[in-house]
Amino acid sequence: MQRQSSFGTNGGKLYLVPTPIGNLADITLRAKTILAQADYIAAEDTRTSGILLEKIGVHNKMISFHKYNSQERAPELIKLLQSGKTIAEISDAGMPVISDPGYILVQACLKHDIPVVSLPGPSAFATALIASGFDAQPFTYYGFLPRKESEQLPFFEQMSAASATSIFYEAPHRLKKTLSRMKTVFKPDRQIVLARELTKIHEEYLRGTISELTAYFEENEPRGEFVVLVSPNSEPVQSVSESQLIAETTELVNQGVSKKDAIKRVAKTYGVSKNELYDRYHQGHES
Repeated sequence: MQRQSSFGTNGGKLYLVPTPIGNLADITLRAKTILAQADYIAAEDTRTSGILLEKIGVHNKMISFHKYNSQERAPELIKLLQSGKTIAEISDAGMPVISDPGYILVQACLKHDIPVVSLPGPSAFATALIASGFDAQPFTYYGFLPRKESEQLPFFEQMSAASATSIFYEAPHRLKKTLSRMKTVFKPDRQIVLARELTKIHEEYLRGTISELTAYFEENEPRGEFVVLVSPNSEPVQSVSESQLIAETTELVNQGVSKKDAIKRVAKTYGVSKNELYDRYHQGHES
């Protein structure tokens, strides 16, 4: 068991300071104070963070801390903290640690018994969730999905069967391909929300079925970073045995449907993992 008091202690501290996700006016008074008083600011991108710091009149020394140098830089920051310095860690936008390498520094601080103080603040997925119209309890946040189709599909299968709202981020140049892959797993009338440019002048929410939004982006080029929200599966999960799944898949194959399409169709019908059904089907036919 580890017990930590973040306040009233002397010595170095790590502050996790959220920054605006778009509109710089969303910076909090406390965040300004911590950034101004910190000995160092560990920034994901010093150029991006420099714009914000200039806006609020903070000129502390920044240290580059991102996913490509976090393993090497974390020990350096720990030494500074152990010497009594305070460090404010910020990401390009939103909460540190969320889709950001800040957890590496947090883990190192906890290992060395250095206090970690987390400030509340903005997050793109939470901002989109409360305006989506979907139930916010429960929800599952996936961050950025893998880029390869073979690695994405298991996530979509999981979301398809989930009774919680599912949320992930997507870049504009990959959105069309991602929506196309989602169509192969989700029913065409499944509701999704796409939120873009949150808190900025071009903030926009696009709501509709997967089919409708896929068609929309065939005519309109995606712009800005997207938060993708998938509505909960409101249909009751059908209870089905493994033997029944294999039997229905085999029946489709006997009717002339390819093994790949048969497995996909049965998995979609019962909300099970296509990969798991593939393994079970082949194990059943080998035995």
